[in-house]
Amino acid sequence: MAGEFFKETVRRCWRQAVYWGVGMGLLGLYIMVVIRDVDMLKQYAELMATMPPALLQAFGIADAAAMATPEGFISFGFYGYALLILAVFAVMMGMSVTANEEDDGVLDVVLSLPVPRWRVVVEKFLAFALIGAAITVIAFGGLLLGMQMSELRVEVGRLALSTLNMVPPLLLMIALTVFCGAIFRRRTTALAAAAVVIVASYFINFLGAAAAGSLADSLRAVSFFAYYDSESVMRSGLNAGNIALLLAATAALVAGSVWAFQRRDIGV
Repeated sequence: MAGEFFKETVRRCWRQAVYWGVGMGLLGLYIMVVIRDVDMLKQYAELMATMPPALLQAFGIADAAAMATPEGFISFGFYGYALLILAVFAVMMGMSVTANEEDDGVLDVVLSLPVPRWRVVVEKFLAFALIGAAITVIAFGGLLLGMQMSELRVEVGRLALSTLNMVPPLLLMIALTVFCGAIFRRRTTALAAAAVVIVASYFINFLGAAAAGSLADSLRAVSFFAYYDSESVMRSGLNAGNIALLLAATAALVAGSVWAFQRRDIGV
């Protein structure tokens, strides 16, 4: 019956949304309440202004003065690191689509059922995409709760858009891990490949931001972290082009996963 893999995956893994969501929500709450008032925020911005500009750019801070605003501080303190934290979740869930079960010798039993292979990949990916989206919703709740306990005020719409902006790169990282699991037969190889690509993408963006106008800066175009751009989203709203590119890459990776998974033998 269509949808069985999706429903079973959600049934088994919905607690992940709660655990990760609460953890991310607590991080958001902490970021909101750690700065007691606007005066303290200005002092923090003055301290940041004494740091070398290249170092600030490396951490995604284009203008130290922006840190004197609640939007700039939250963009840096929460959204600047949230995606990197969620990368761990993305790899764990992506490995659970095919790689873990294949390595455990379970997948060959699953595939003995009269179901096409593509359903295993697509339905499980959609289930983990739903769980990932639920995590961002719970994290958004933590930010809203923290704002009620803080003197900092940010438009709820800006927080909502910045939270929504986390979803496309999160889906991309899940799809990337699924693709590695479909390509490589061994779980350790797939895990290493996904981790290397994600870490390399982060450091390409990190180094490029610290060296504007250099070759490293030009290479940022190949890093999906560059299209996340949380500071710009908080300031100006969502970038439709960036979102479309990330979603297109996600769709291509899922399609590639289906193609690769259907064309190789399953380890037993």
